[in-house]
Amino acid sequence: MTKANGSATMPVDRTLTTSRVFDAPRERVYKAWTDPKQFAQWFPPQGFTAACELDVRPGGSLRVDMKGADPALGPDFYEKVFPGKGVYTEVVANERLAFTFAASADEGAAPLNMLMTVIFEDQGPKTKVSVHQTADTVADYEALVKIGATEGLRQSLDKLTVLLAGKNPEAAEGKSRVLTLSRVLDAPRELVWTAYTDPKHIVKWMFAKDWETPFAETDVRIGGKFRIGMRPADHSEEGFVMDGSYQEIVKPERIVQRFSDDRMLTTTLEDVGGKKTKLTLSVEMALSEDDERTGYTQILENFARHLATLKRS
Repeated sequence: MTKANGSATMPVDRTLTTSRVFDAPRERVYKAWTDPKQFAQWFPPQGFTAACELDVRPGGSLRVDMKGADPALGPDFYEKVFPGKGVYTEVVANERLAFTFAASADEGAAPLNMLMTVIFEDQGPKTKVSVHQTADTVADYEALVKIGATEGLRQSLDKLTVLLAGKNPEAAEGKSRVLTLSRVLDAPRELVWTAYTDPKHIVKWMFAKDWETPFAETDVRIGGKFRIGMRPADHSEEGFVMDGSYQEIVKPERIVQRFSDDRMLTTTLEDVGGKKTKLTLSVEMALSEDDERTGYTQILENFARHLATLKRS
């Protein structure tokens, strides 16, 4: 077991941090990060496969070539190979790994450079894993955020959860229930962003038919929290609170939110001629698809009506 001389504080302005508690002892989780066969099964995000070579020792090299295997990824990714390589800088068995990693977001593009630091914390029969992705430069950090590095890692850790449960991540991958809806809004993107993130606007539209939003609280930054109250408009029930945290913020283009039940909601805003905005949301469903589609469609209709009042004012 070897540890590098000290560990510098990770720069907040260039680091993405993700944590997950796994229902498995630390030795098993650590092995999944260091055994090439296991690593290849879970590390590539959904829709990708990987060929891996891992020489897990300080100075040892790693290579991870990811290939788009799902036609749904589209022509930019399907059957394209995205090579990644790096060097282990720190290895403490069952406790800590650190390695450089250079990977391309687009085939043939210049690689994004980062240091990945993985910390394994023993929690009895469970293990907490914290992953810090520290970009070499602010520009690389912004590129990582823009391509959805946090979402990609979340998908990988979801697959690791399946693997540690003794199941095949690739077989389970197709069972994800994600609803995607798009709508072109008659408002410029900056206005849409404000109405989508400001609590004083959210209470005017974030509810389905026969419901209302009595309050909203948002801290729109990576790691910031949100809380949105929901209750029947006739007050026949107490209602509930929808809460969670922001995982990615790319103003005014993209927001990734994690609900407290660990589901993800991704919203993208695409400028359409400077006067309109295409909003696309993808959400992991908790209810039936019909119920989720009906609810989110009504919410987007409310949002469009609210934007129309802002344009007139």
